Amino acid sequence: MKTTNLSSRTIKIDIRSLAYDAKPPQCDEALVRAQSLLSQIDYRFMFDRAYAAILLVDNNGQILSWNSRAVEFFGYTPEELSRKNIQTVIAGMNEMILATIKETVQHGQHMRIQAFGMLNNGEMNALELVITGNGPNDPDHFCCLIKNIQTEWQMEQNLNSAYHAMDNTDLGIGIVNMAGVISYANRTMIRLLADGNEAGILRKPLTDWFDSSSIVQPLLASIKKQECWSAEKNILIGEKSCCFTLSAVPDINSDNELTGMVLSIRDVAENRRMEIAQQQAARDRTILESLGSICHTLTQPMTVLLTSVELLKLETGIDDSQKKEIISLCYDTVLSMREQLVSLNSRCMERKPLEQT
Repeated sequence: MKTTNLSSRTIKIDIRSLAYDAKPPQCDEALVRAQSLLSQIDYRFMFDRAYAAILLVDNNGQILSWNSRAVEFFGYTPEELSRKNIQTVIAGMNEMILATIKETVQHGQHMRIQAFGMLNNGEMNALELVITGNGPNDPDHFCCLIKNIQTEWQMEQNLNSAYHAMDNTDLGIGIVNMAGVISYANRTMIRLLADGNEAGILRKPLTDWFDSSSIVQPLLASIKKQECWSAEKNILIGEKSCCFTLSAVPDINSDNELTGMVLSIRDVAENRRMEIAQQQAARDRTILESLGSICHTLTQPMTVLLTSVELLKLETGIDDSQKKEIISLCYDTVLSMREQLVSLNSRCMERKPLEQT
């Protein structure tokens, strides 16, 4: 593949011809000299206030000159700067990079480097260097135009941290536009809705997974009013039954315009199964406690029933009226036992609705 090297050119524009006339008509020599002096002051004024710092460096890295903002930025005195090498103020700068810079600027090109400046107070400051030279005519010097990018770098780090946190959370997070189409999804959402296939979820409508009338339309209606929305729904993805809690908040840009929503999805199926298991275990304990109580309660009528049956079996000294009384007692005892067994069976039947949930 053929590559094209982009080089930079240095064009000097003499602003004196714009602001002042070097030979104005009907001007004496004193006025011309004053105008020339003002032009030099203008140049110096701009040089001192350009960028966060400007350094003039030789090809060994020795700092030869600087503007006033360089003193403010690095925190060194002019005397200290005059004894500094660029390797001592730019972290990571070494002989190999200096050789590359020298070769680049000799070919009339410029380099852009992002690095960290080592300030006099011991702090590190993110910066961007644009290094230029005068080409073959002056191969021994180059100019470092330094831009302070600490704020931008910190914002980038914060965004990266937020992105990694969002991408690695167990909560499915996605960005959806006002047409209900997914434009971004983190790894959890991709796993939940598309089984890990990113192409199967991006630029797809929510209606591919969620019912339009019961979920998508109410969701979009709330977002259009700039209101939050949440619900818990059971859905079927392929052959898998899922229970999701869904929540959405409006996505409003810096111009206070509604651009869509941030949708979050949490799979609560496992939690629901655990809740059902806990409820079932609690009911099982209740049933076992009830069974023990019933067994204890049945002990007395069972004793009465067995004693009565034994008396009837012996038929010793028992007349007809006593037989009827014993039979009636046995009958009542059996009815009482049946009622308690029916009660136990009813409690056991309570398991079925829970298991079907």
